[in-house]
Amino acid sequence: MRLRKKVGYVLEYCGVLVISATVKILPVVLTIRMGRTLGRLCAGIIKGRVQLAHTNLRHAFGGSITPEQHSRIIQSLFSLLGEAFVESIIFTQADIEKNVHIEGLSHVTSALEQDKGAIIIGPHFGLWELACYVLGTHLQEAATVYKPLKNPYVNNFLIKTREKIVHLNLIPSKNALRMVLGELRKGRAVVMLFDQNAGRDGVPATFFGRTASTYAAPAAFALRTGCPVIPAYIIKDSGFRKHRITFGEAFPLIRTNNKEKDILANTQQFNDYFETLIRTHPDQWFGWLHQRWKIPRSFTVQK
Repeated sequence: MRLRKKVGYVLEYCGVLVISATVKILPVVLTIRMGRTLGRLCAGIIKGRVQLAHTNLRHAFGGSITPEQHSRIIQSLFSLLGEAFVESIIFTQADIEKNVHIEGLSHVTSALEQDKGAIIIGPHFGLWELACYVLGTHLQEAATVYKPLKNPYVNNFLIKTREKIVHLNLIPSKNALRMVLGELRKGRAVVMLFDQNAGRDGVPATFFGRTASTYAAPAAFALRTGCPVIPAYIIKDSGFRKHRITFGEAFPLIRTNNKEKDILANTQQFNDYFETLIRTHPDQWFGWLHQRWKIPRSFTVQK
């Protein structure tokens, strides 16, 4: 690591420590409000992401919603982003038990009774980080695939902070295949965030009527091991710091003995499920700020 980059990482890490310590000593009501305000202010700084969100909303909804509605959705999203940042610092297991209502956990426990493990897929929706730890508090052992941060000091800090709250096995996304298979063979649940652009490694499933490079891993694991794939999401509910996490029924596994077609067909039903969710609550999906529809030239494009 070059010295200049290392110094930058250290300074960034120190900033995180200062913010974390400050937020923890202030009243919770104040910190949540500050987080929401900070999030809205960020919308004025990262204007490129705001413009991308407007573009994505136009692609997804066409003329069915107005530019003014676009702006309200984006402002609400940035407010939620700031709140999520604060919650990631201050939440405790007691907060999870008090503030997060759970629906459909029996779908997970029933799936695990098959002794094939289970893949739980979810989007970057609401305070998604809380959802992983809700699962970790209700199952003896579970794992989640995560993408490590570029800053190793901040990355290690976040990992250690979360390990103090609840036991959740962390699987780095790079070269995760062997570790995920190992968890499934032990009959455990593995959480995978599913809604980002998969680039050249994805399959050309449609999303909001447009071709979107989508992760094939959940479908591939299900076809290889027979493990159930269960949708899950967390949504901001009415009331201060109140959230609701929902686990859906396992998707029916489509299997015709044509591997490529089966992977695409199963992946498409996953996309369809989350598209319906996002259409209902567009102000809670962070994917509007992401290049979801940027696809490799090799894909067949549907517009």
